Amino acid sequence: MILAMSKPTFDVDQLVTSSDASKKFGELRRKAKELPQYITDNGTVDTVLIGYDLFEQIYDRLTRLEEEEEQRILLQRLERIERDPESAKSWKSVRRNTEA
Repeated sequence: MILAMSKPTFDVDQLVTSSDASKKFGELRRKAKELPQYITDNGTVDTVLIGYDLFEQIYDRLTRLEEEEEQRILLQRLERIERDPESAKSWKSVRRNTEA
């Protein structure tokens, strides 16, 4: 079972203005390896800087969830066709309708 992720939270130590971020980018990169850093523009979070390890974790999870969703959709379609074989469409007819 995959649990839903909650919306990220952050504290004031993780906020940095865009002008400070440009001046202290090396320091910001080091901090981002431990905790995401939130770059603000006019007081609003505009960009999030994260370490590569966290990026890989997020990317892997997203890829896995997309694959699971595609599999779920395909299984639903197969079940629908098994219940009602007449509802099946040939690939040629589907392709012809999407090329128009």
